[in-house]
Amino acid sequence: MSIRIRNRMSLKILILFLLLLVGFTFTLPVQPFAQEIEQRTQPQPIEEDSKTICLKEGKELFWEQEYDEAVKQLNKCIEQDPDNPEIYYYIAQAYFQQGQQSSLRAIKYFRQAYEVSDIAIEKYQQQIEAYPEEDHTDQYLRLAYIYEIRSLIPRVDEYQQALDIYQELLEERPYITSAYYHMGWIYYQQEKYQEAIDVYLKYLEPGLKSDFVYYHLGLSYDKIGEKEKAEHYYNLILEEFPDTEFANRAKKELN
Repeated sequence: MSIRIRNRMSLKILILFLLLLVGFTFTLPVQPFAQEIEQRTQPQPIEEDSKTICLKEGKELFWEQEYDEAVKQLNKCIEQDPDNPEIYYYIAQAYFQQGQQSSLRAIKYFRQAYEVSDIAIEKYQQQIEAYPEEDHTDQYLRLAYIYEIRSLIPRVDEYQQALDIYQELLEERPYITSAYYHMGWIYYQQEKYQEAIDVYLKYLEPGLKSDFVYYHLGLSYDKIGEKEKAEHYYNLILEEFPDTEFANRAKKELN
C-alpha cells in the first residue's frame, strides 16, 4: 500500500513541477485550518506546548502574507517537530505564493511534506491495527487532518478520505464539534454549499463562535442565492470579531 501511495504522489509532484516550469500558477487558499481547539469532550483549558506555539506563530505570519518571515519561523518549528507534515506544507505554500522564482523550493517542501505525511499515515494505521480495542479518536482525527491538508496541493484531492473519517467519528461521538468545522471547509472546497451550511450550523449549535465559520457560512449562502442570510453572518463577524482579517473580508462582501 505504501508503495502505491508514494508512486501516485511522485506523479502528482512531477505534474505540478512541469506546470510551474511552463509558468502556470495557482492561487492557494489562505485560510486558518485547525484554529479551533479540538473539542472532543466538554471544553476545558488546554496548555499549548512550545511546538504548538511555534507552528501557530508561523501560520499567523503566513495568513498575514509575511511569507519570508513565515518561512523563517516555520524552519525553527522543523527543528522542534521534524515529523509534522503541516510545517512542510506551510513552508511550501509560502514559497508557492511568492511566484515562479520560488517554485523549486516549493516543490522541495511539498515533496518533504508527502514523505513525512506518508510515514505519519502508516504510523497511525499501525497503532490502530495493533490495539483495536483502544480508543483511537486522536489517531483518526490526525489521519483525517493529514488527508485534508494534502488536498491543499494542486492536483491532489483526498478530501473524501478525510470526510469518511470525520463522518464515521461523528456517528459514534457526535460531540466532536471540530469535525463539523473541518467538514464545512471541505464541502465548501467541493462546491457543495448546502452541505457546508448544514455542518457549519451543527458546529455552532453548542454556542461556539468563529469568524472563520461565519465567513464561510456567508459565502455559502451567497453561492445559493440567500443574500439576507449571507449578510447576517458577515454582520456577525463585524459585531463579534471586529478587529480581525475576516472582519475586513466581511466588509468587502457587504459593500
